[in-house]
Formats: sequence, C-alpha cells, structure tokens
Amino acid sequence: MLTMAGIVPFVACALLLLFGIDRIGPIGTPGEVAAGYGLAIVSFLAGIHWATQLYDQHKTPFNLLLASNVVFVAVWLAFALGSLELALIVQAAALVSLLSLDRWLLGSGVITRHYYRVRSAATAVATLSLLFIVL
Repeated sequence: MLTMAGIVPFVACALLLLFGIDRIGPIGTPGEVAAGYGLAIVSFLAGIHWATQLYDQHKTPFNLLLASNVVFVAVWLAFALGSLELALIVQAAALVSLLSLDRWLLGSGVITRHYYRVRSAATAVATLSLLFIVL
C-alpha cells in the first residue's frame, strides 16, 4: 500500500497540469514539485538497493551499490544542472533502470514476485506521469 501511495504526488502533479493548474501556491509548478519528489523517490529506491547489497551481497548477481549510485548520480546531476524537462526525463529513465535491476534481483531470488509486481505497477504510473508533465 505504501508503494502505491508513493505514486500519488506524481499523478497529482500530472492531473494538475491536465486541469490547467500551472502553479501550486508558493511551492512551484507541478513540474518542479514532481522533480523534487522524483529526486527523493529515486534516492529512496537506490537506498533499498544499497541495503540489499549490504545485507545480501552473497545473493546479488551484481554490485547494487555501484549500479544504483550511477543511476542516482545521473538523476541528481540532471536535477542540479539541467533543465526541468531533462530532470524529469532522466528521472523517468532512472525509475525504469532501477526496475530493471529489480528484475535481475527477482531472477536471482533476492526479491519476491509480489514485490516486483507492485514495483512494476508503481514504476509504470510514475514514469507515465513524469512523461506527461514533460509533454
């Protein structure tokens, strides 16, 4: 339930734009809010991978610390140095990349099929919301 609740801000930002609301009070535009939230979510997902590597390194088929750090650093650089559109596109790609890592973990028996299904659904909705905001 928490995973699905985590996509609500992405969907809300996309819906705000769909309904012509281009500012969320003093917080910023829906795109800016989604980008800030996306940065936090990618960081959180990378943290899950870091913990998995630290606690189950003998089960992981590759170095999760390295893989998820590369993804997170790309997201952070796009957020810090790029345009809003670039940040959102890189975040969408990062969500898909992190899900791809989870697919490998599923195949190695590190994560459960249920966890992977929930992550897949959440990733699909979040990614589509981010791409809608960019367009």
